[in-house]
Amino acid sequence: MEHRRTVGRRRFLKYSGGGVLAIASGLHIPDAWGAPAAEVDYAESRYVDLWLRHPVYGDPSFDAFERLPGNPIFTGSPPYGWPVNGFFFPDPASGNWYIYIGDYPVGYVGPPPSRCILYRSKNRGQTWENLGPVLHGDAEMFDKNGQTPDVSVVFAHGRYRMVYDWGQPNPLKDGGLAYAWADKPEGPWHRDMQPITRNLILKPLLGRYQRTYAGTLVRRKNDWLILAMMDHAPFSWAMFAMSAPNPQGPYSERVLIRNVEAGYFHPPLMEGYPAFVDAGYVYAPATSVARNRNFQVIFRAPLEMATDPKAWEIFRYGSAWHSEGVPNESYGIWGQTFSGWVDQRGVLRVMFPSRNTKGYGTINLAERPWLEALRKRGFHFSGDRAPSLTCLRRGYSDFTLNTELRVRGKAQIIWGYGAPLGPNRPTSDATLHPLSLTRYQGVELAPNGWRVITVDGQGSVQVRATGAVQPRKTWKVMVAREANGSTMLALDGKEIWRGRLSIEGNLIGLLAELHSHVFVARFAITGKPEPSTLPFLYTEAWLGAGENPADWLEQKDSAFRFGTGAVRRDGAGRAKWNFIGSGFTLWSPKGPDYGTVVVELDDHVLGTTNLHSAEMVPSQPVFLKTGLADTFHAVTLWPKTGRLVVDGLEVHNSMPRHL
Repeated sequence: MEHRRTVGRRRFLKYSGGGVLAIASGLHIPDAWGAPAAEVDYAESRYVDLWLRHPVYGDPSFDAFERLPGNPIFTGSPPYGWPVNGFFFPDPASGNWYIYIGDYPVGYVGPPPSRCILYRSKNRGQTWENLGPVLHGDAEMFDKNGQTPDVSVVFAHGRYRMVYDWGQPNPLKDGGLAYAWADKPEGPWHRDMQPITRNLILKPLLGRYQRTYAGTLVRRKNDWLILAMMDHAPFSWAMFAMSAPNPQGPYSERVLIRNVEAGYFHPPLMEGYPAFVDAGYVYAPATSVARNRNFQVIFRAPLEMATDPKAWEIFRYGSAWHSEGVPNESYGIWGQTFSGWVDQRGVLRVMFPSRNTKGYGTINLAERPWLEALRKRGFHFSGDRAPSLTCLRRGYSDFTLNTELRVRGKAQIIWGYGAPLGPNRPTSDATLHPLSLTRYQGVELAPNGWRVITVDGQGSVQVRATGAVQPRKTWKVMVAREANGSTMLALDGKEIWRGRLSIEGNLIGLLAELHSHVFVARFAITGKPEPSTLPFLYTEAWLGAGENPADWLEQKDSAFRFGTGAVRRDGAGRAKWNFIGSGFTLWSPKGPDYGTVVVELDDHVLGTTNLHSAEMVPSQPVFLKTGLADTFHAVTLWPKTGRLVVDGLEVHNSMPRHL
């Protein structure tokens, strides 16, 4: 370890002061390019959309949820070790609160078969009582004594109406959605003799979506609506809608309202249930089923237009939820998402499922003001089941960063980041591609010390300095770096290391390591922001299109920009990158097996690019588009002739007006 003098007063004041310049606009992206000496604290929620947020990489979440006392209110135990999902129902007749919990065996598939149990609170959540199973399989019914886990309930016309999941003892054989009614929330529940949907006889939508599950029943002005999920696991999930004049049906044909196959921006691996209604809109939260289940998105549509796919929009992308660094939330959200409703005081009250450190399911409660979704400052960032990575979408070469972090486990402050981003695979349980954890410098903060490290393009870590500290939860770290790589590190206002590090890129961010949780109270940067780009791998394009890697030949070849890419085995296939940015550059090699590729942007054809060449030509820019609004976009590729080759997409972020 290199010990130096404390930071000089003039240098310390130069890099630790300054004001904040910000005006929210568009996707809530402030105009903070400002003067070179201006300090911008990116731990303020007005800068939320300047952080990279992604269903696989992670989500720096500014959400304002606060946990209620007494969590967890229920923990699973064998043989029902996975209480997952749940429907949080405030009864308008009695004033009681109810939670209908999907009670599953470990692994979801029994024996014993899953069931629905009911929790009731007569004092607005202060205490709860377990009323036991209220819905379970029946040998005389279509489920053949099988699965009946997840439900939703509506009180209308003096009765309680329910839509629920059902499945035979082997749910892969047959299952679907069904209807029941009762005179009281506790039941007894009277089940219709015929289900609403039967997966075995449904025609697959888009040739892949056949299994219906996770339904929410909603009363509309003149009819009834069901919002539910379909999957093509483990590659893609889709949300659909159908309506009927009566809650038991018959229902209209299923209409896909959010799916990866569409040409619009759509975060992949999102699984949702249940939805809720407020002020004429229906809201559908969904959570990522990547390894780290710490990313959520909320879709919405006008209630009376909810069967029209064009009526749906992204209401909140990321920062909709955060997991706490506590034992009962060890797995993030474990289930479709949270179940919520907005009370008369404007409070969003939610139930959320997780799993504890022993792997058993937990049911928990939280709340936040509905109209104040984000805390003013400070964000959570966690690596619950895998590392999480984020960075700012604007670059800095010469800067000083002042941070204040609370860390449980290990975390890294990173800078000079220049790696390509992508998942390791385009499926559930995805995590970061190994290449995404390369090409940066950083300081690692661990319970007993710190390390200054550099990581090269192959992922090799070089330790430049180390230091021991007393165990601490809060770190106050300053990093000052000049454009030539000269770097100084200070802890609690005292310089602890100085040296010169190699330069890879100009992005600054955070890495939460496995089983770690970070709360960022301050992330203030003094310096002149620069244009930046984010390169994305072919695996991101697989993920965005719901592609099966078995249909592709993955190749390690220097002809690809980062030494790896993929070629479709046949003349079909799609590639789709979802991104937030102001432009993009498509990179690709050319070769004798490749042909003409159609390039679409946001469901509109931009043009074509010819990737055919008599000889192999290394990767290069082959298609450029600039001048886009800095918002949600999707770039889709499909082959017009020849085989589809996929390398990478480089996303451009907003440019300063003075450049």
